[in-house]
Amino acid sequence: MGMGAFPGSDPLSLGMLGMHGTYAANMSISSSDVILAVGARFDDRVTGKISEFAPHAKIIHIDIDPTSIQKNVRVDIRSWAT
Repeated sequence: MGMGAFPGSDPLSLGMLGMHGTYAANMSISSSDVILAVGARFDDRVTGKISEFAPHAKIIHIDIDPTSIQKNVRVDIRSWAT
């Protein structure tokens, strides 16, 4: 849904997460201490085994739909638009 928001050809782009994602993107999530997710869905194709997803990270989730927040992944800080 956010594809193209940041150019995939940029050297700072790590690519997509999850089972169809890149090694670099998945390793960066697993070693992160903070994840800022804006309008992201944490479905099973991104998280894999939820208990092992970003084990050391504090997760900040912002979404327009409050029912999408903390639906699959524990969130430390949540916010939504009204």
